[in-house]
Amino acid sequence: KVRISGGGRCNVMHDKTKPLPQILSSYPRGHKELRGLYTKRFTPDDAYDWFTSRGVQLKTESDGRMFPTTDNSQTIIDTITNAALRAGVEIRTKEKVNSVHLIGESGGGENGRFLVNISSKTQQQSAMEERFDAIILATGSFPLGHEIARSLGHTIVKPVPSLFTFDAKELVNDGGSFNGLAGVSVPLARMTLKVTDEMTSSADASSDSVKEEPTTGKNTKKKRRKKATTIIQEGPLLITHHGVSGPATLRLSAFAAREFHAVNYCSTVNIHFCPQWEEEQKKLNGDSGTSGEGILMDYLWEMTRKLPKRQICTGSPLLVKNTGDDDRASTGSSTTPNNMPTIPKRLWSALVQHSGIPPNMTWGDASKSMIRSLSNNISSFPLTVTSKGVFKEEFVTAGGVALKEVQMTNMESKVVPGLFICGEVLDVDGVTGGFNFMGCWATGFIAGEGAALACCSELEV
Repeated sequence: KVRISGGGRCNVMHDKTKPLPQILSSYPRGHKELRGLYTKRFTPDDAYDWFTSRGVQLKTESDGRMFPTTDNSQTIIDTITNAALRAGVEIRTKEKVNSVHLIGESGGGENGRFLVNISSKTQQQSAMEERFDAIILATGSFPLGHEIARSLGHTIVKPVPSLFTFDAKELVNDGGSFNGLAGVSVPLARMTLKVTDEMTSSADASSDSVKEEPTTGKNTKKKRRKKATTIIQEGPLLITHHGVSGPATLRLSAFAAREFHAVNYCSTVNIHFCPQWEEEQKKLNGDSGTSGEGILMDYLWEMTRKLPKRQICTGSPLLVKNTGDDDRASTGSSTTPNNMPTIPKRLWSALVQHSGIPPNMTWGDASKSMIRSLSNNISSFPLTVTSKGVFKEEFVTAGGVALKEVQMTNMESKVVPGLFICGEVLDVDGVTGGFNFMGCWATGFIAGEGAALACCSELEV
C-alpha cells in the first residue's frame, strides 16, 4: 500500500502545522480515540521527526499533503525496512499465519501465551506452530486479521468501502447534461446527502457491535446514537468520464460510507456549486433574514434587468474574490484580477440548458420560472449516483476491531492481554490526504512499544 500511495509518491502524512482539531476532523471514525494519541503518545510532529531523523526529506504541497522530496514511495519503504533491520527485526516472507490461539491467560513462561499456526512455501512441512508472549495485529483491511481478532473474542464492526468516487452514468453518457465535461473542476462545491430511513436502518444493522454474553447467552447491542438527517462535505469537485470525483466527493464517501453501502451506492446527492459566493453575499447583505437560496434567486433575477441583451450561456455572473492564480477564461462579465467566476464556463452553460433555458436566450427574455430553475440547479443540483467508482488504486475501509475494546494508550487489547492491535485493522479511517498513514504510524509505533514492554515484563517475572 505504501508503494502505490499518492500515485507512487507515497503521501506520508498531512501538514503537521495544522491545528490538531482540524487534523482530527478528517477522521470519520476514530477521531475521538486518536485525540489522546496525537496529543501525548505519538504526535504529528513525532511522525515527522521519525522520518526526517532517518534521512527522509519531506515537502508539503498546497493541499496539505506531505511527500518525500524524491517523489518516490521506495524512499519510505527503504527507510522503514532499514529501521526494522537495524532494530534486529527478523523479516520472514512467503509465510502465512493461519490462526492464533490463546494458550495462557497470563504469563506463559517458556511456553508463551499465544500459539500461532503458520504455513510456509519454503518449508517442507505443510504447517508449523510457534509460541509467542505478545502479538501485534497489523493486517490492514485484510479479512484474515479480522478473523483472528474475532477468534480471540473481539467484536468486528462490519467493514465497508470508504473513499470512493461517484458514478453518474445518466448524467455523463450521451445525452446527459454533463456529457463532454470530463476534466472540468469547481474550486469549491458543497455536497449534501439526505439520510433516509432505509440508510439509517441498514447502516445500524451493519455497524452495531453485537456480541454474545458468555454467562447469559443474550445478544447485547451498543446504544444507538441519534442519526444525522444530512451529511455535508465541501471541497474541490471534478467531473469525470464516469461521474464526479475530487476532495468533496471523497470526503462525502468517507463520512457517509455506511449510508451509501446501505442503499447499494444508488442515491441522490445535492451539489451546491457556489457556496463561497453565497457566504460572501450573506456578509455583504448583513443579517437580512433571506436564505442563501433566496439571495441567489434575487441576484440572478436582477441580471434580467442589468444584462437584458446578454445571452445567459455566455458565462456565470457569480464572482468571488480571487485568492490565488487562476487561468480560467473570462465569462464575459466584469471579471477583474481581483474576482473570478465560481462556475467554469462550460459547466455554467450545461447548467443553463439543464434548467430548460435555450442556449441563445438572453437574460431579458428569461421567465421567472426559468431563473428559479437555474437557481435551484446551481444551489442544489440533484446528482443521481448509480454506483461507486474506485479512487485510483487506493482502497480504504470503514470498520474493523471495535475501538472500545482497545486501550489506546498502548494499543493493547482489553479482551486479550498481550495482543496489540494497530493500523487499518481497527475501526479507524481517514479521508484522503495522508491521514490514514498518520493513523498507522501512530498506532503502529505505540503498539510496538507496548508489545516490547509487555515482553520485558514477562522476562522480569
